[in-house]
Amino acid sequence: MNYTQLLQVIAGSCLMTVALMLVLRSLSKRINRELQRYLSPRYLQTRGVRRRKPVAPVASDVHEQP
Repeated sequence: MNYTQLLQVIAGSCLMTVALMLVLRSLSKRINRELQRYLSPRYLQTRGVRRRKPVAPVASDVHEQP
């Protein structure tokens, strides 16, 4: 094996490694998305608490008149 063949083998190995890493990354994202469906809501990320505005008391309420 001469020097140019060695460089070709190295380049081929690098390209195959990059291609394999891209495929594995794509598969892992897909698997994570599928697994997220089966997790219960307590494992979901919190996005903050929505709070309702306090209800203003009605001035014409019958029960509060003396």
